[in-house]
Amino acid sequence: RFGPYVEKGEGKEAKRSSIPKDIPAEDFGLEWAVKLLSLPREVGVHPETSEPVTAQIGRYGPYLSHNGKSARLENTVEVFEIGMNAAVAKLADAAKNGGGRGRGKMEPLKIMGKHPRTEEEIKLMDGRYGPYVTDGTTNASLPKSVDKDQLTLEEAAQLIDDRAAKGPAKKRKKKAAPKKKPATKKKPAAKKKPAVKKAPAKAKSE
Repeated sequence: RFGPYVEKGEGKEAKRSSIPKDIPAEDFGLEWAVKLLSLPREVGVHPETSEPVTAQIGRYGPYLSHNGKSARLENTVEVFEIGMNAAVAKLADAAKNGGGRGRGKMEPLKIMGKHPRTEEEIKLMDGRYGPYVTDGTTNASLPKSVDKDQLTLEEAAQLIDDRAAKGPAKKRKKKAAPKKKPATKKKPAAKKKPAVKKAPAKAKSE
């Protein structure tokens, strides 16, 4: 569904591996299939920690793994050819930059290739709200149903085309808080007028 892959075995015992896009179709054969299905590859033992260093292909592309830390590799061929000295150097550089797959430099998770219609380079990025693809002008989030590791160039290009057709994202307007009605001032109570006392009636003289 998401591109070509190789499989060894059947049922629950079967082992699968996607075929990386940087392996030319004319070069792919049984030898490459066996290599991919044999991953991860142990490069050797790290001279400082005595822990194994492995090279493999993950969701974000080829990388090195050592003692819970990782470092990016440039391509699939490097997974099978990198030696211990180069691996140690890459792991050290990744540690200085905050990790091989960190957000520090906002490096792309993967270079998908050139857009088949615009010729712009499409990159797969890891954003704050999840993975997305970009051609430098338009960003398009990946649907939850799409595995970024299986995303094809054509699918990425179509996501960008669909997003561009919708126009720029509209900013959500904050709802204004309802205005409070001014408190009505109570009228002061009317002052009662003092009662007028009547003068006592004078006695009549005979």
